[in-house]
Amino acid sequence: MRKKFTDFRFEFIMIILFLIMSITACSWNFINFDEFFTMQWCRSSRSDFLYEVLHDTAPFLYYFMIRPFVILTGHNILMARLFSLSAVFILFLLGTTFVKKEFGRKAMFFYLSILYLNPFMLQKSTEIRMYIWASAFTLLSGMYCYRLLSAPSRKDWIRFTLFALLASCTHYYAVLTMIFPYLGLLFYFACTRNKKELKNWFICAGVTVVSYLPFLLIAIFQIRESSGNWISAPSSRLAPLKELFYSPVRGTEYLYLSIMAFSTLLALIFFLREKKVEYYWSLICCSSLWGIAAFCILFGQLVKPVLLSRYLIMSICLLFLGLAPLARRTSRYILLLLCLCFALVSSLQYRGALTTLKEDKTEDTLRFAKEQIREGDSILLISGDDYLYNCTSYFVPQARLHYAGAFETGQFPENAGDSGFWFFDNGEHLNQAELAKAGMQAEDFGQYQLGYIHMRIYKISFIPVPQKSASTP
Repeated sequence: MRKKFTDFRFEFIMIILFLIMSITACSWNFINFDEFFTMQWCRSSRSDFLYEVLHDTAPFLYYFMIRPFVILTGHNILMARLFSLSAVFILFLLGTTFVKKEFGRKAMFFYLSILYLNPFMLQKSTEIRMYIWASAFTLLSGMYCYRLLSAPSRKDWIRFTLFALLASCTHYYAVLTMIFPYLGLLFYFACTRNKKELKNWFICAGVTVVSYLPFLLIAIFQIRESSGNWISAPSSRLAPLKELFYSPVRGTEYLYLSIMAFSTLLALIFFLREKKVEYYWSLICCSSLWGIAAFCILFGQLVKPVLLSRYLIMSICLLFLGLAPLARRTSRYILLLLCLCFALVSSLQYRGALTTLKEDKTEDTLRFAKEQIREGDSILLISGDDYLYNCTSYFVPQARLHYAGAFETGQFPENAGDSGFWFFDNGEHLNQAELAKAGMQAEDFGQYQLGYIHMRIYKISFIPVPQKSASTP
């Protein structure tokens, strides 16, 4: 018993440290722009929820998973973040079971290090979005892909297909990621002339297509409805690949990209030289990232941009899993040096996140809104930042929001009454001349913050007219 405890001590210490870092580095009070939609839809009625999910630009599964959890936990932001963090534990179990069993302890050590100690995982692990869950389903499917290559069985075909469908129903770029394991299995069984497994492949591919067909129709409907105008042209062709690995240390993106590119090349060389299944599987896992990136870069150059860096998280995590066979053949000292570099980058990223949280004043804003803004009060916002509108509508639901193009008397809330209205000024829009023209005044309540938005809060009200005293006869 003691031997087993000693054997697993490092893994458990690592996951506990990462969980502590993730929980303490995330905000328990505010949500980012994309997280707003998840939390707001969980608060909506069932009909509104179904309508919004249908008209979103992502598949439905994650929203159906998190909605009951958020409702049961009282719409608590921290608990919603822990729901995403629970998928990280699945990735951990993959390392301590599959990777360790098939490729050894050294490979597990490297897999967990590069997976957890990179710039994007600290933030994405607690983000109230679908990326970590989609990555978990993708890696589970990748695990069964390896088992199908090494010792195929009917159960593994079913599990591979099931997790591929779950990944595809969580994010559309997971669909692109899963194309490569499917094609890799087809090519392998065709080259080895394994008719039995080829038959099983066509059965599972047919089940996958038929099962996903209704959701594919929904995807086509969503794509036709969406303009995709939130995807801007990248600053460079490799920007989507580099952005996930930006950190306080300049140039860290090249460290991770070099490791991924060099590992893909090594997988190809080892496979061509030794013809082993494990290197072929590694090549499949690595090729998904480069294939998707190449296609999206070319499509962006010829048609329109379709790639954001976060869309590559699933294929990057699959690549990290595929590094396990290569790590087994790499010197432990080289791996240790790389892991120390990863730890340094992650610690600096963690320190920066703590500094941001320490300076954040969102909690003060929420306290002010709870104490000062009453039911039915009007809040004026100047258009230009949808994030401010979303956060205000979520965190101050008791107020009525008014969106104006400019700070002008003609665009003031009409139903504010004698009590006036609140103005959240995030861009020095307050115009004293307009107020004087309307016979109004502004009471400054000071500087506040909602997420990354800094603003001043004013109470706008009519200037009281002095009453004339009654004359004595």
